[in-house]
Amino acid sequence: MPSTAASQVFIAPNVLLDGRLALFHEVERWLAVADLHFGYELSQRAAGRLMPLWGMRSIEERLNELVEEYRPHRLLIVGDLVHDRASGAAAAALLERLRTRCEVVALAGNHDRHVAQAIAFEPRWETPGYVFQHGHCEEDASDRIQIIGHHHPAASLADGAGLRLKLPAFVQGERCWILPAFSPWAGGVVWPDDGDERIWVCSPRRILRL
Repeated sequence: MPSTAASQVFIAPNVLLDGRLALFHEVERWLAVADLHFGYELSQRAAGRLMPLWGMRSIEERLNELVEEYRPHRLLIVGDLVHDRASGAAAAALLERLRTRCEVVALAGNHDRHVAQAIAFEPRWETPGYVFQHGHCEEDASDRIQIIGHHHPAASLADGAGLRLKLPAFVQGERCWILPAFSPWAGGVVWPDDGDERIWVCSPRRILRL
């Protein structure tokens, strides 16, 4: 277990938010990420748009770093493992490599329907205190905290000179938590700050609370 740094914040008892866009439970030993959209650049190349392939390398390197540091019992991919069918084979190979290091649970996201015949997905995953699924939090759910992906939340920061920077964000409601997109290609949607949720701005070196 790494020591807590500026890029690591406890957002609830035993639950650590890592600026590399992951959530870790130090007792239940799960590590959760969402919206990898692995192979997005393969999808773009299949459509005739030449893109560099560093996104897939970045995703796998960060996942390996996180697994090495936290030593989770389970890695949870909370939906949208792939972008579309063009990356199915590459995503399946990624899962095989990750499963040599820990158990991996891939939850079904809306993009994953393209490869559902080739890769096994679970609709949801649960612990006594948490429910993981991709799409939306259920209003009539139990008192457990729901952890979802899909929305790609982000936050916009500005300085006095007019510089504006958009970064991924983790949104923490009372019973609904929204993971940032793990994909480096996801621009993200600026999440409205209505005062009812905590918005944590994430970067590899620092986490800030709006």
